[in-house]
Amino acid sequence: MIVDPEKVAAAIAEIAANEIAPRFGRLEAHDVDTKSGPGDFVTEADRAAEHALCEALSDIYPAAAFVGEESAAAQPESLAALKGEGAFWVVDPLDGTRNFVEGRREFGTIVALIENGETRAGWIYAIPDETFAIASIGDGARWGEERLAPLENPSGALRGYRAVGNLEDKWRSTMLPRLRARFETDPVKCSAYGYIHLARGEKDFALYSRCHPWDHAAGILMLGEIGGRALYLDDGAPYRPVATQGRPMLVAPSEDRFQLMRAALCGEAA
Repeated sequence: MIVDPEKVAAAIAEIAANEIAPRFGRLEAHDVDTKSGPGDFVTEADRAAEHALCEALSDIYPAAAFVGEESAAAQPESLAALKGEGAFWVVDPLDGTRNFVEGRREFGTIVALIENGETRAGWIYAIPDETFAIASIGDGARWGEERLAPLENPSGALRGYRAVGNLEDKWRSTMLPRLRARFETDPVKCSAYGYIHLARGEKDFALYSRCHPWDHAAGILMLGEIGGRALYLDDGAPYRPVATQGRPMLVAPSEDRFQLMRAALCGEAA
């Protein structure tokens, strides 16, 4: 691997301790703004952490360009570069910003290293727990000091996450009734914790309809390292670290869970 994962983790943790944690529960009205809508928050913590991460990660791997959530919001065209060649740091400096603003203790920092369109390494830092999930391609994944292993076959009803507000109508009218009728789901309020819960077997699947690479690239790599899958149900294409909207993407931490959910959502279950 071209970078030291522990060095990256140390930089992320230091920036979270300096720029994010001290602001939790202490935001003033002028520290909070919105982007695409009234619930799409951005704070001074997001901006300060992204700036610091850009400097720190660029020092660690200068050849990699930087794509952060907040900079991409200002310059959406920067995302097109991820479809081509080259190395990129893809960063969500404060995932779960709404939780952070509203005082809920599920928020984190997500970093992925992408090279030539492939996610090579990922870091998810659960800031309130001060614990990392880290993965690198071919080397497995871990949560804290625990190496994550493939999950056992599921027993009982499958439980998962949903983030389906952007599904195109043709998928909304077929998949959502099947999802609601058969499965218990919770809304995704923080991608960082969502992927940690999936990797640890606390949830069995997630169905997404809008995929930003800073939310998904690191977590999907982690699931892949323990035998999981992520695939678009409209055309069967595997996940790639680019932005999509409207398409149903199914994520599961094991092959058996994935196949059960794909069959159920696509109307193939017995």
